[in-house]
This record gives sequence, C-alpha cells and structure tokens, in this order.
Amino acid sequence: MKTEQKSRDELINDLIDLCHKIRGIEQDERTSASEPGAFQLTHRQYLDIIEFLPDATFVIDHEKRVIAWNGAIEEMTGVSKRDIIGKGDYAYSIPFYGERRPILVDLVFDVDVPLRERYHFVESDGKTYFAEVFAPRMYGGKGAYLWGKASPLFDQEGRMIGAIESIRDITDRRLAEDALRKSEQMFRMVVETMNEGLGVQDERGVIIYANDKLCRMLGYRRDELVGLSETSLFDEANRRRLEREMKRRRQLEATSYEVELLCRDGRKIPVIVSGAPLIDEKNRFRGTIGTVTDISTRKEAEKRLRESEEKYRTIFENSPLGIFHFDADGTVTACNDNIIEIWGSSKEKFIGFNLLTSLKNKKMRAAVSACLSGQSACYEGNYLSVTGGKFTNLKADYGPILSDDGSVLGGICIIEDVSERKQAQDALRESEKQLRFLSSQLLDTQEKERKRIARDLHDSIGSSLSAIKFSLENIFKRIRQGSASHESLKAIISMTQHAIEESRRIMTDLRPSMLDDLGIVATIGWFCRQFQKVYDGIRVESHIDVEEDEIPDNLKTVIFQVMQEAFHNIARHSEAGLVRISLEKKEDILHLVIKDDGVGFDLTSFSIEEANDKRGLGLPSMKERTELSGGGFFIRSAVGEGTEVTAQWPLGKGLGDSEIPPA
Repeated sequence: MKTEQKSRDELINDLIDLCHKIRGIEQDERTSASEPGAFQLTHRQYLDIIEFLPDATFVIDHEKRVIAWNGAIEEMTGVSKRDIIGKGDYAYSIPFYGERRPILVDLVFDVDVPLRERYHFVESDGKTYFAEVFAPRMYGGKGAYLWGKASPLFDQEGRMIGAIESIRDITDRRLAEDALRKSEQMFRMVVETMNEGLGVQDERGVIIYANDKLCRMLGYRRDELVGLSETSLFDEANRRRLEREMKRRRQLEATSYEVELLCRDGRKIPVIVSGAPLIDEKNRFRGTIGTVTDISTRKEAEKRLRESEEKYRTIFENSPLGIFHFDADGTVTACNDNIIEIWGSSKEKFIGFNLLTSLKNKKMRAAVSACLSGQSACYEGNYLSVTGGKFTNLKADYGPILSDDGSVLGGICIIEDVSERKQAQDALRESEKQLRFLSSQLLDTQEKERKRIARDLHDSIGSSLSAIKFSLENIFKRIRQGSASHESLKAIISMTQHAIEESRRIMTDLRPSMLDDLGIVATIGWFCRQFQKVYDGIRVESHIDVEEDEIPDNLKTVIFQVMQEAFHNIARHSEAGLVRISLEKKEDILHLVIKDDGVGFDLTSFSIEEANDKRGLGLPSMKERTELSGGGFFIRSAVGEGTEVTAQWPLGKGLGDSEIPPA
C-alpha cells in the first residue's frame, strides 16, 4: 500500500513538472507559430499521464477553468471531458455537490476559503492539502465518501499557474471504519456493562485492562488495578493454583477454575476465573483475557441449602414420627428408623417397596395414588404392615413433591402411631363416663345425706325439742294453778341434755371438731373407739406411725373421709370380726391401709367405676377424693379372704410430683 502511494506521488510530481513545461511551450506559442508539432506532442504526453493515473484527477488553471479531466473522474462523476474542459466558475464542483461552490482545490489559491467546516477534516503539508468529505451527488445520488489531495502548479519562474486535485472513493474504507468503530463502541459497552468482571494481562501476568465490574468487585479504582500483578490478587494458599493455571495458558490452553480472590480491603470473595490465551500472528503467547464471576451469592445459597438439608436430615432421622419418600412410580426411596419401628419391618425390606402394586390396604393405596396426582391425602385407621406383619393403629399424611414446572416428582408420607393416643382418648372417654357417674353418685349421696340429717334431726333432736316444749307448757300450766314443783324441771334438763348430745353426734358424723382441734391422729383413735361402741361385734386395731405435723392439712379431711367411708362399707357388707387400720410414712409416701377379715368379693367381676348400691357404694367417692388430692387408690379382695383398701400420697415434693408405686 505504501509503495502504491509512493508511485502515485511520484507520478503527480512528474505531472507537475510536465505542467511547468506545458506552460513554457504555451508562452513560446504566442511568440512563434513555427513549432506547433512540438507543443502538440508535449501536451499529449501530459494528458496521457493524467489518463494513466488510477485516481480521479482534474486540473484547473489560474482562472479556475478545467484544463484536464481524466477517464477515472469521468467514470466517477458521469461527466465527460467535452462537457467540462474549458469551463470555470466552479463547474468542477457540480458533479460532486450539485452546486457551484469552492472545493478542496480552491484552497490552493486562497487558504481563507470557508471550506473546513464542510469537510470531515482538512490537513496540509506545505501547499498540498488533504481532506475527506461526503459527496451526496455521487453515483446517481447514492453519495460517496471521498478522499482528496490538491497541489499547486508553478511555471519555470516559480509562479503558480494552476492546481491539480486527485480524488479517491473511500466509501468502503469509511464504512468499514464506521462499522469497526461501532463494533468497538458496542464491544466496549458490552465489556463495561457486562455482569462479569473482565481483565486482560500481558505475558508477565501484569493487568493491562480491567472493566468496571471487576474494579467494583475487588474494590479498586481502575488506575489502581491496572499495573498490578495478577499474583497480588491471590493469597499464599492459592498462588500455586495460579501458577498451574498460568502454565496451562502459556501452553495455549483455556482454563476455568474456582478460587478466592483478595479484595483491596482484605476480604476474600469466591469466584470462577475463565481465562483464554492471547496469541499473536506467529502463534506466540502474548497474554491472557479472562472473565471473573463472583459466586458469593451462589456459595451462600449452597451453604444455606446444605444447612437446610442438614436440618431436614436431622428432623428426618430424629423425628418421633415415621417418614418415608417415594418416587413418581410409587417406589420407596428413603425412610427413617421410626417408620421401621412403627411397621415392624427393616430398611432392606421397605426401601424399594412399591406402594402402588404391593399395598394390600385399598384406602392406603388410594391415598398414595392421590398424592402422585398432585393432591394431599390422609389415611387413618388400623393397618397391617405388608413388610413387617405388624398391626398398628396409625395416621398417614401424604404430600406430593413438585418440580418448578408443577410436575410430580414423588411424595412424602408422615406416619404417626396413634395407638397410645387412641388409648388415651378411650381413657378420657372412660374418665368422662366415671366423672358423670361420680357426679350422679355425688348428687345421690348428697340427697341421701340430706335425708339422713333430716331424719336424725326429726327423730332425735326434733323429738327432744317437742318433748321439752310440751313439758314447759305443762309446767307453765301448773305454775298458774300453783301446783308446780322443782322435780318437773329436772326432767326438762335431762331432755335438753339429750338434745345437745344428739346435736354433737350429728355434727361429728359430718366433720368431727376434734379433727381441727386435735388433728387426724387423735381423730382416728376416737373414731375407732366410737365404731366399736356402735358395732360391738367388730374389733378394731389401729397402728399410727407418723407425726401429726408430717401430714399436710389438706390431706387430713380426705384421710378421715376415706376411713369413714371404708368403715361404713365394712359395717354394711363385710361380715367382718376384725378391722386393722394403719397410717404410716414410708420413704416420703403416706400410706393409709384399712383391712378386714370379712367375706370379700371377686375383683375380676367388679370394677370401681361400675360400683352400685348393692356393693361398693362409696368406693368411687374414695377413689375420686384420693386421686383429686394427688394420691393413688388401690383395692384388693378375694372371696373368703376379706378386703384391703389402700390410699397413698406423696410427701415432700408436693402432691402429684412423685411416682406412687402400686400397693
């Protein structure tokens, strides 16, 4: 290209010399007409040289008339020589711009011609001018980018006699340059706005370019990062890794690896570095271009995922419930130990078990099918394990496992052994039944107690008060008659004393006052003596091995009521001749035991909860009172062997805080 340009310049210089000669010949022509042949030959040589030039070229004289217009410019403009030669008044500008106006060649005559703003650029080298411009009238109005060079022509005395301009179509080059410029702009925009860091290092590993993302990622300004060695971004632990990767790149291999880079503030960030070697035209390594992807977010997500998986695994393995997974075909893929315990199977048997084809329970199989269709499902009831043969009352909740697009990947089942819960529910229902029974018994007992008290008041105190009233009326009558005596008042005193004693007896039956005055220990002794007086055929032996202050106040009334009820049952049903009662403390447990040698009864055909008026009246009440006060109630009996009633309460830890062993 340079050689071609040099040849053109030499041709133009030769042309200028020829022009000088032509001007001399023209001057001689005016003084002598005897040598026309010589002039014709020189002028022809001049025109031939212009025609030979590959660039479009024209020449104007000092009056700006066209004196030469070669074939290349004819082809470029579509204007022939005969239509342009000899014309002035800027006729040479019309083919390019569609108007008469100064163009580059006019600068040769006048440097002040206002042309520079019309050209992309104008440069000069002495009297020679260079410029580029867009000519809109070229090629039938399509327009073209043109490069032009204009030079002056001088005569032998050094006077400027004209100018020559060569024009070259540079449209293809300009379009290529524009495309390249746009491509470079686009590339720079992409590089500077890409979501990954991008850097370029020379063959020594020195950073020679870094985009904004890489600078922000590492916390450097661009001018700080450019010029640093790549090794400064790696700690000691990772520099060997860098050396290995650099060795591979020098061997012209592309590499990609995960590593931690050092930031300006000392932080380390996990990244993926993808590097490719830069190679020159001789296939030699000249450096590296690489992208740096910050994977901190991904690493954090992976960490959270691992933690989540670990939490799930912990829950899965340690859950008190049975859990298993199955795939979209219904085949069990994983299970925890608890499901094995619930079903009495083994992991070897259960994993790989197909729920859809091998389950015998239709309702359970239907729940699996519903789950694999994307629905939640539940089964509750008795179940016989296929793999373990264990019969269990269970509750199974099925849930589908879905992919991002909503398709079913499989399912998860959580199984709970509800046998104990069912038992607890049954026990609760039985307890509610007992409570209703006790409430009924309580109302019945209260009513009977009211009747008894009313009867006692009527039969004893009421009778005594009536007798006292009649006696007083009789005495008042005698007083009025004057025949009253002191002896009649003595009888009233005796009746009054009897009424007082009856009142005390009734109050004692309800709650003896000595329980509050003297305590439970003394009250038990008094009660046993009173019982023997009333039932002289039954002997009572008592054994007390506990101090009064060791018995909580809230238990004293309960102990008395249980004892009173037990002795009442003995008197009514046992036909016993001997009753033994003991109250003692053993290892922080208070024991009340009442045992008789009566007829007893068959415990296998009797329950406290089903006690009726004929047998066991008061047993539910004793049990309820004992348990409500934090104790335990037990009964032993056999036909012909008597009956033993035991009530126990924990001491020291508070009622209900200790385990009470059965008596």
